[in-house]
Amino acid sequence: MTTLKLRLASLAVATAVALTGCSDGEDGAPGKDGAPGPIVTDTAKTLSVEIDTIDLGETPTLTFTVTNEAEIPVVGLDKFGFILSGLARGQAGDSHQWKLLGSDGCPASRYAQCGTLEGNGDGSYRYRFSTPLDADALTIEDDTTLRLVVRVGGETLGSQEVPYVNAIHDFRPDGNALAYTKDVVTDASCTQCHDDLSFHGGGKYTEVETCVSCHADNKVGPEALFTPLAHRVHIGVIAAPVGGCDNCHGDNPDAQDAANWKQMPTRQACTSCHSDVDFDTGENHVGGPREDNSACAVCHSESMIEMNHLATYQGQTGRREKVHLTVTDAKMVATPQAQPNIDAGLDTDQTGYVQLTVDIRDQDGQSMNLQLDKADFFYYSEFYINWGGQDMGMERGKILRVFTNKELYPGYVDTPVVLGFENGQTTFEIGPFELTDTFEGDLSDSYGMVTPRIWFCMDAQGENLESCKETSSVWGQGAAGFNWLHFFDDSGLLPERPRRQVVTNEKCGSCHGLTERDSDGMAQMTLNCRSCHPVTKTDPAFFGTTCASGAVDHNGDGQLDEQVMLKSLAPRGQRDWTTASNAAEECLACHNANNPPTQVIRDAHTKQGDADYVEQLTMSHPDHKVWIHAMHANNRANQGGEGWVRNVEYSADLANCIKCHEGDSFDARYLVGRKPLALDLDYMDTYDGLDPDNGKDTSGNKRYAIDAKADAYVSPTAAVCLSCHGKRAPEAGEDRRQVRREVVSHMTQHGAQFGVPLGEYRNEESCAVCHDLDNLKAVHQLD
Repeated sequence: MTTLKLRLASLAVATAVALTGCSDGEDGAPGKDGAPGPIVTDTAKTLSVEIDTIDLGETPTLTFTVTNEAEIPVVGLDKFGFILSGLARGQAGDSHQWKLLGSDGCPASRYAQCGTLEGNGDGSYRYRFSTPLDADALTIEDDTTLRLVVRVGGETLGSQEVPYVNAIHDFRPDGNALAYTKDVVTDASCTQCHDDLSFHGGGKYTEVETCVSCHADNKVGPEALFTPLAHRVHIGVIAAPVGGCDNCHGDNPDAQDAANWKQMPTRQACTSCHSDVDFDTGENHVGGPREDNSACAVCHSESMIEMNHLATYQGQTGRREKVHLTVTDAKMVATPQAQPNIDAGLDTDQTGYVQLTVDIRDQDGQSMNLQLDKADFFYYSEFYINWGGQDMGMERGKILRVFTNKELYPGYVDTPVVLGFENGQTTFEIGPFELTDTFEGDLSDSYGMVTPRIWFCMDAQGENLESCKETSSVWGQGAAGFNWLHFFDDSGLLPERPRRQVVTNEKCGSCHGLTERDSDGMAQMTLNCRSCHPVTKTDPAFFGTTCASGAVDHNGDGQLDEQVMLKSLAPRGQRDWTTASNAAEECLACHNANNPPTQVIRDAHTKQGDADYVEQLTMSHPDHKVWIHAMHANNRANQGGEGWVRNVEYSADLANCIKCHEGDSFDARYLVGRKPLALDLDYMDTYDGLDPDNGKDTSGNKRYAIDAKADAYVSPTAAVCLSCHGKRAPEAGEDRRQVRREVVSHMTQHGAQFGVPLGEYRNEESCAVCHDLDNLKAVHQLD
């Protein structure tokens, strides 16, 4: 019999403390005080467990102590779970594998037996397993790594139910330090996306260490083994690039074997992602058939595996340092100074022009002394600009495209006008920008935003800049530059951001993938424009575009094909582009309240005449604060249908606002008085791209989003709240495309308006009166 004493119980005794359920000890003899009893309680908000002893005899026995959040021992508990597993060392290239040795649950159920459980009245408990250890699963040596999981909670203590807790204890039978482990991921890695790990068992299993203990090959079938199971359920739905293994297997002191994914290649792990490979037959495997894992590491070295999975992303990080397109100044001027803008005759007393000065700098921050529009190593260099403060003033702002692989759209993207070049800095003048707004009036004293988006060409080694005309593979050899976000007014760049910080790269990147900080302290996120604006390779008319929102008539029947089938949100296979802006805030240049949803939404399962037409358009609005909520909630009109390619499987609780928001930035008071969302309700009626003689689409697919004209408006708070609350939850068993009319009615009763003409919009929402910050925290269970 081996007895391992992990901890000697030592309970601090305090006096003169009144606790519910405390023992008063033994009565004393007349004239003498009785012996003091232990200070205990039968109430708790949270529980914790410490193991006192483990006896690995024929039938394992352990003693342990349970305390509450005040470190007071808790008595009277009768709901427990016990798991004992061991780690078998891998042989012939196999990875270490957990083996389940014993599993009990109390009270007994059809799923588990209960052994002998005894409470000692002082917060300590003794438990004997119901059966001996599974001797066939693992031969236990002195240095074998063993894991004990003790589950507590899930019962009512005092006036509330205490949540489940899994206490994990790894040890060796001889009591020495562990010789080997298999901690490849941590709860911290998982909860970057998930709120918790209570996926099944009614929330009983809360730690990844518990998952691997039970999902062992002597307990479950091959498909339910933890490694292939964890990989398989993430493929196709993970928010970060699939090829970025370090999304989950990141360096962490609590995961001693975090590098296992590249150090121990096995058939089982690799085929869970590379499902087209058949190691038995050798199909799609250069090395041919493989009976076991003994030779995997011969070809697939650690450096090779890392390179194949992360080389694109790591190469980008290195290459992008070569060029910095730096905004050195930006300001709004009342009248144009560049002759082409003067000659255009577009200037009025209600417009302004942005003068933008940029410098091309090398990796050392030194100016290359090159005029931007004459540098031939840019595949594209674009600047997204808008003016008007918090809500921005223009539908899609302006895009300055100095070099571009796209078309120039008149009024939206014009030919760049160079105002001057001096000391290595090129100044452009862009406009006109509207300086008046229907709802906010004069915008002259407001502020604007600008962010660059660049791609430059390099040689195959990624060392030297190269003319894009001479580069054989623009995408393979190029690099995406940093997307710095700047704010400016009529005097120049603002030293401090004028907007409150709602989200950050750290928040978004925790789920979408976050890389290391660069030398200037900006955290890079792997999310990029193509994550939402994918290249539509299925149709050449839309290839390489992001703002064309029409559809096509492939079969010539006079009916436009559904655009939703042409664009996919399928995750990218590897990390490549990253963004270094603040959580895609630059998207506000286009994604703002002024920009009505356009033809792509009409083609995506909502149309005039539908009972919920206006509400569907509201939830599908491109305004950033609505768009982000509705997309993650799967509530946009082109989401929510079975098998639709744009569905999002959000991995956390949608009610958990602080999962994304910084501080209290979700407070409804920030929406009071904000600009209403613009809609274009008759957009379909104004489209005339079909030739009446042959019924075919003759528009050349030039139905861009800028064709939309606002003719109706929606209250801002209602729009944001509807974006999450507008449709039934998937588990409700109802059609996910159905709008919840009771929610809309509740909003309209309190001043919200949906789809009203400009002259009828009142801006009288009273949502924040009841739904103040305290109420939102309570309702969303954020306290």
